[in-house]
Amino acid sequence: MSKKGRQIGGVIGIMVIFGLVAGGIVVQRQHHQREVKIAQQQAKIKRQRQAQEAKKQRESQKVAAAKAKEERLKAESQPTIVAEQALDDYLKQIGFSGTALIVRDKQVLLDKGYGSANRAKQLVNTPDTLYAIGSTEKALIATSLLQLQEQGKLNVNDPISRYLPDFPNGQQIKLTDFLHHTSGIVGRDQDNQMKTLDQLIEEIIKNGIKEQPGKWNYIVLTKILEKVSHQDYKTYLKEKILKPSKMAHTGFMTDQYSRLPAASIGYLANGAAGQLPNFTQLPGVGDMYMTATDMYRFDRALWTGKLINEQSKAQMFQPGSTSHYGMGFYNDPALIINRGYLSGWNVSNGFSHGGRIYIVLFSNEKNEKVSLSKMNGELYTKITATI
Repeated sequence: MSKKGRQIGGVIGIMVIFGLVAGGIVVQRQHHQREVKIAQQQAKIKRQRQAQEAKKQRESQKVAAAKAKEERLKAESQPTIVAEQALDDYLKQIGFSGTALIVRDKQVLLDKGYGSANRAKQLVNTPDTLYAIGSTEKALIATSLLQLQEQGKLNVNDPISRYLPDFPNGQQIKLTDFLHHTSGIVGRDQDNQMKTLDQLIEEIIKNGIKEQPGKWNYIVLTKILEKVSHQDYKTYLKEKILKPSKMAHTGFMTDQYSRLPAASIGYLANGAAGQLPNFTQLPGVGDMYMTATDMYRFDRALWTGKLINEQSKAQMFQPGSTSHYGMGFYNDPALIINRGYLSGWNVSNGFSHGGRIYIVLFSNEKNEKVSLSKMNGELYTKITATI
C-alpha cells in the first residue's frame, strides 16, 4: 500500500475509533437519562404513596376523633331527673312541649323533655334535645363586649362613632344605648337573602335613626365585637364563651341543622313546622342552637365569675330603661331573665338574684295556652315554697 493509502487508512481508523467512543458516550448518556427518569418516577410514586398514607392517616384520625367525641357526648348525655314531682306534674298538666331544667342550690330538681322533638320521625324531647335559642343569644354578645371592656379594648360608654364613623348621630349614641335597646335607630327589614354582616350594617346606617327605643341593636354590637377583637364573632364566642362555660352541645344555625340527630323542629300554633329564616341575617341575634343544659352552663359560668368580673356583672344587670332591660337580660323582681322566639321555638332562661335558682325552659311549640312568662312565675313559687 502506498504511503498516501496508509495515511487515508489511518485517518479512517481514527474516525472509526472516535465514532465508537462518541457512540459509547451517547449510549452512556441515554442510559443515565433513563436512570434519572426511572429515579424520578420512583420518587414520584413514593411521594404519591406517602401522600396517600398521610391522607389515610388523617382520615383515620378524623374518624377516631369523631368516634371519641361521639362516645364522650354519649357519656355526657343528661339523664332524665325528676326530684320534685310537683314540678313534673305541673308541666304535664299544662301541656308543655320542650325541655325543662330547674336547679336549686346546685341540686337538679327537674331535667326532662316533654312532647315531640320531631313529629314526622316520632322523636321525643329529652334533656339532650337541641333548640334554636333566638334572641337569648344577645346575652352572649353582651358578655363578650364586657370582656373586651375588662381588657381595656373598648368602653361601653364610648360613642358608636369611635368604631363606626359613618353611623348616623354616632357622636350621641353610645354602645350602652345599643346594649339597652335605646339607640333610636330605624333598623332594617328582614328578607330571606344571604347577607354579610357589613351589608347589614350598611342597610342600618342608610335607614338612619328614628326615636327611642331602637331595634336591631345587637347586629351593630356584633360588628363592634369583630372590629375590636379582630376575630369573626363565631370564633370569638367559641373561644371566649362556649369553651370556658363547657358548652359542648352548642353551635350555629345553618340549613343543615335539621340533619343533626338531636335537633328539634319548631312548630307553629297551627301544627306546621316553622319556616327557617336566612341565618346570615341574624348574626349575634338569633343564629345559635344549644341544649337547655348548655344554657344553664352559660348562666353558671356568668354568675360565678368565669366569664366576667363582679363589676361587669353588676353593669350587665343594671336596667337601662323602664323595660328593666339591662345588657342581654331583663332584671325582673324575681328573676334575671332573657327570652327568645324563632320559628316555633320559644326560650325562657332565668335565674334568681342570689344565683340559687335556675329555671331554663326550651319549648319547640308555639302554644297560646302555654305562656313561658306565666310558667316562670308558677314554677318559681313552687320552688321557693319549700325553701
